Amino acid sequence: MINLDKYNQYMNTPIYLSAKEAAAELGVQPATLYAYVSRGLIESVAGPGKQRRYDAADVRRLKGRRTTEEVSGSRPLTGDPVLETELTMISQEGAIYRGRPAVDLAENATLESVATLLWDCDDDPFAELAPFAPPELPNGLGPLDRVMMALAAWPLQDRAAHTQAVKLLRTKGAALLRYGVAALLETEPQTIPVHIQIAQAFDVSSRAKNLIRAALVLSADHELNTSTFAARCAASTRAPLHAALLSGLGAFTGPRHGAASGRANAWMAEIDADTDVEALIADRLGRGETLPGFGHKIYVDKDPRGHWLITNLMASEPDHPFVQKLPVILKAGHDLFGLFPNIDFALAAMQKTYDLPKDSGKIIFCAGRMAGWIAHALEQYGAQEQIRPRATYVGIRDS
Repeated sequence: MINLDKYNQYMNTPIYLSAKEAAAELGVQPATLYAYVSRGLIESVAGPGKQRRYDAADVRRLKGRRTTEEVSGSRPLTGDPVLETELTMISQEGAIYRGRPAVDLAENATLESVATLLWDCDDDPFAELAPFAPPELPNGLGPLDRVMMALAAWPLQDRAAHTQAVKLLRTKGAALLRYGVAALLETEPQTIPVHIQIAQAFDVSSRAKNLIRAALVLSADHELNTSTFAARCAASTRAPLHAALLSGLGAFTGPRHGAASGRANAWMAEIDADTDVEALIADRLGRGETLPGFGHKIYVDKDPRGHWLITNLMASEPDHPFVQKLPVILKAGHDLFGLFPNIDFALAAMQKTYDLPKDSGKIIFCAGRMAGWIAHALEQYGAQEQIRPRATYVGIRDS
């Protein structure tokens, strides 16, 4: 005779799959599975060791939804691999640049050395390079608008701006990186390392300078994010290098991408020595607001870039009043929103701790990411095919 209580308990017990099993059932790569989890589409629980387990019911529900979407043509353009690259691999431990973990490189590398690695250079493209100076730009422009205008004027500086010669493109990349940094900072181009240029422009301590260096390294590339894909699309048409950078910058300016650290800065500006941080974050939750600087589409748990920067910020400035509040902020963000801080939060925290100028997080992120856009453009120039995805038409048809 069937024991109905045990039967019902058995039937109501969730079944969990390993990452390999869940990804195989969905027919996707593990990175895509992790993206589904971060978007709340699949529940993830702790498993044995450091492994995670994934709700089989969620997996099968999503599988049915994906099938319907593929039939109807209404499939979101996120998560699925669309091209091959030798530059950067994303794992739950962070970005890996040509086999080198970015968090390891953050210990001592400069942006220039990472650029040389990503660009696969035999010689140093930054050696003895005479920098080009950006043109005089209108007053009142923000840093991203300045660099966009400066890049548009690049052909006035360089007669070979439209070259596709492989032996010239890497030195063009180095010149463009220095040129873009000068436009971001409203300074003259310099041959000293980018992190030193930024530290001098911001007038900061040596400890802040070291964190800026690391932030540039960690920002350099993150595989096929929106701005990088835009830069690669432009490069696939054989647009010149400065135009590919302009394409990446256009996508970068959005509040969901390069401007995200500014959104984190906005709510963190309310925090002072007397602020009840948990109440502040709970109020945001109660109003149905998001918590900018927390959560990531790829990382299930911590964004390794943000975690590295926050950990080192706390180690560098243990007596700073805001830094002393960071553990409370991080705990409240996780307890109330179920999220971990990302690199945008880390950049905003650096800005607040060191009293850096407005938009400094955006400037650091953009300066670092330009090296990645150049790397992806160079790789795309070596590909034969033009990037040309197709859409499924779902509009009105003739009867």
